[in-house]
Amino acid sequence: MYVHIFNNTNHKFSEPFFDFIERNFDIREHLFLIVGDYSINEYRERENLVVLPNLKKEFGRFLKILKSSKKIFLHQLFFSLRILLFLNFQRKILEKTYWVLWGGDLYFYIQNRGNLAVRLKDFVRKRFIRNIRGIVTFVRGDYELVKQHYKTKANYYYAFYPNPVDYKYLDTLLETVNKDKGKIVVLVGNSADPSNKHIEVFEKLEKFKANGIKVICPLSYGGKVEYTEKLIREGSRIFGENFEPLTDFLKPEEYGKILKDVDVAVFNHDRQQGLGNILALLYIGKKVYIKSTVTTWKMFEEKGVKVFDTCNLGEENFESFFGMSDEDRKHNHEIIKSEFSEEKCVYYWKKLFED
Repeated sequence: MYVHIFNNTNHKFSEPFFDFIERNFDIREHLFLIVGDYSINEYRERENLVVLPNLKKEFGRFLKILKSSKKIFLHQLFFSLRILLFLNFQRKILEKTYWVLWGGDLYFYIQNRGNLAVRLKDFVRKRFIRNIRGIVTFVRGDYELVKQHYKTKANYYYAFYPNPVDYKYLDTLLETVNKDKGKIVVLVGNSADPSNKHIEVFEKLEKFKANGIKVICPLSYGGKVEYTEKLIREGSRIFGENFEPLTDFLKPEEYGKILKDVDVAVFNHDRQQGLGNILALLYIGKKVYIKSTVTTWKMFEEKGVKVFDTCNLGEENFESFFGMSDEDRKHNHEIIKSEFSEEKCVYYWKKLFED
């Protein structure tokens, strides 16, 4: 049995992944394990879904599942210090554990470096990461960062998630035209997490107000209420009625319609983040800015995908900010269609399961 462990807060990504596994693999061989109170989300009940709302009280059952598994896929490294300490002494469990890296769980070590509790947890994480079987990510640079910081012996495995916004659905959207759009639409960031550095982007975009831009900001998850409210105030102050915060969690189909009307997307993260959004936007031929300093930049460069450098945004005039050749848009579409299709997704996960 392959066991997939998710945190209860990752509903946006876990449910599409469960559907993907059910569509393409023998579901009898897979168990989905949710740690935390999953009832806070609207989710589909499944025969192979186990929810452990209180891991402390149900630790015996949790351990029994891990011991009886063929392979363990930890989708984001979110375990508490206590759980990590225990697992560090479970050699047989570590030898069949694969960490499916998300980004924020990798960059934990650069957060609050002076915080004693964080440094202690990272010390324990190091032993765990050094002794697991594999690390799964499609951004090779992130694996190299893991090796550099954690000195791990874990093998590298290339695999990725199916995009929450289905590419075939995006194809149907491209056949429609929004005659009422009117303005140049700029998407800023992918969540309410402060790592998006939204306000820095707002300040650089302010000079384009006279060009009739509309700024859309997804803020439905990832940040604290105080930060979200601050962003909304600042965005409204700078762009007025041309600022639209997306504070409600949207279904993939609804979100796809919004992405379809985007002209330019700006991601200001200092680390790999927002890849689901980025891939969907590139697929539908949108101009995307990311920082040339993040691991994602090199990955796209190696695949021949044309992205633009957020670090240069302050130097852009409106024509250069908005402009992108039709050839580059089409080229990006073809690469994403080829490299990140569901067929390719199935291929790499199948290899991983059979390794």
